Amino acid sequence: MTSQQPPTLELPAPPSAPDADWATILNRLMRALTDAAPTSWSDHNLADPGVTLAEVAAFGLADLHYRTEERSFDSWPLEVRAYDPPAGRHWHATLPAGQVGAIATNLAARPAAGQPTNAAVLEPLVRACDQPSDAVELLGRPPWDVVWTPGQRPHVIALLRTRLVRAAAHEYADLVASTVEAERKSDDALDDTDARAALRLAPHLPLWPTELAALVRRERRRLGQEALVARLADVRAATSTAAVAANRTALLREDLTTSEADIALAAARMPVGVLPEQLESADGATRIWPPHPIQALTCEPVTAEDYARRARADSRVNRAWAVPGRLDGVAWNGLPTGSLPDIGVDPAAAALTLVVERDPEDHTELTPAEEQLFLRAVLRQAIGTECDAPYPSWLDTLNPNDPRRVICDEVGAGLLRTAQIVVQGTVVTGVGVDPAVTLQGVRDRIDAFFLSGRGPVAPPRPPDVSGPWPLHEQPPGGWLPGDPIRFTEVIEAIVADPTVLGVEDLAMQVLGDADFLRLADGALPIPANAVPRIASFDCLTVSFALTGECSDA
Repeated sequence: MTSQQPPTLELPAPPSAPDADWATILNRLMRALTDAAPTSWSDHNLADPGVTLAEVAAFGLADLHYRTEERSFDSWPLEVRAYDPPAGRHWHATLPAGQVGAIATNLAARPAAGQPTNAAVLEPLVRACDQPSDAVELLGRPPWDVVWTPGQRPHVIALLRTRLVRAAAHEYADLVASTVEAERKSDDALDDTDARAALRLAPHLPLWPTELAALVRRERRRLGQEALVARLADVRAATSTAAVAANRTALLREDLTTSEADIALAAARMPVGVLPEQLESADGATRIWPPHPIQALTCEPVTAEDYARRARADSRVNRAWAVPGRLDGVAWNGLPTGSLPDIGVDPAAAALTLVVERDPEDHTELTPAEEQLFLRAVLRQAIGTECDAPYPSWLDTLNPNDPRRVICDEVGAGLLRTAQIVVQGTVVTGVGVDPAVTLQGVRDRIDAFFLSGRGPVAPPRPPDVSGPWPLHEQPPGGWLPGDPIRFTEVIEAIVADPTVLGVEDLAMQVLGDADFLRLADGALPIPANAVPRIASFDCLTVSFALTGECSDA
């Protein structure tokens, strides 16, 4: 008897570089599908659902490749901006919260039609000032003294000198580098060598002392990053405490500060004696950004609900929801939505907005500036300090891609709003019923329905699934933001009183909308970041039924 040979399996070729980009992966995937798919699948055009699924799979593979292979960790630790003092971080250290719009509007304003903008007039004047006090004095003289407040003037000056600083950083890069390198040969403290380098640059660059110090600091950090890359193999190979100490000493000799050296040592694939949990705070937030690769050992995929749970960890937040779209509030970078074209309010945007409800015990009214600070704090709780320093400032780097962000996660925050609902209709009751009492009861029942909501729309989370964040579950009850109001449910609330026989010509409107919607429309849409409340006035009337029969209602 002849034994049957097992079929020969043709294994696919191993991935070949470069596989990092989506187009390459998709092309290879489509070639494989064309060869392997049954003949019944003959349409491989973009409109075919199978091709759409292949595109999604290719995107996921490209994303994973970016995170694990294409993304070089050579300079990863020095992308962490935790060592920056607050004054050296993002725009919030330069522009006062809540006043960005006013400053920008006045810079772009023209004293009269046909004249240049205030910014065009002031920029050369501010550039020509020998010291900051001269520029402050300039803005304190007419006509500028009434344009910006004394507190805004230093920020206006910083904005007007930004182009000068950037140009000097580019044009004199070699001079800055050689000056810093010459001072590095000294054994003095870093602060002293940096100060001397700035003094040596002063006669050659048209910059103020603080700006010169920033260029020196940025150059020294660039050299420190090169030093880390040069020693990366040793840092990653360290397997003992002595080896780690030797690497730290070597990095300190390369003019990294103690904090920078400690962060750089985290480039090891598995830092000696470090567990993943030690890189995270007690509340589960990572203490370093981007997260270290070993943290993947303890993390589960992050979902939209995880972000909402993180937002609820703020003691001033009662409830929070992750709502699709970029809604009114602050965007992922901490800037107000609508302040830049790419972060405009767009409910259809591929983003999430954490719609948060403040603690109901806190009755203080927030000013627009306080509201932005509150939302930025919530966003910091949910996604970390990315909302504080999403872009590098000229104080540290000119690379627009540094630091990098995780693909696909655009998360903003906004306050929960209320949609005032105007109800119109005729309530039909029996003879002898007090109309005022009846209408007040109708209003109270509708408002109670709006307050309580429909209850949970999804089964509760299993107790053994907690995700990567601590549990901060949603308090029970309440309306889901953006959930439309069904006419049938409002009718049920109206007729819950036995003395109410029915309702005629029921219509509803969100206060401010142009038209009322009626029963035939099925439901009344409300804004995605709002919950309904009955308006302080309504258009309800009472009609008495003479016989109590159905035809009267």
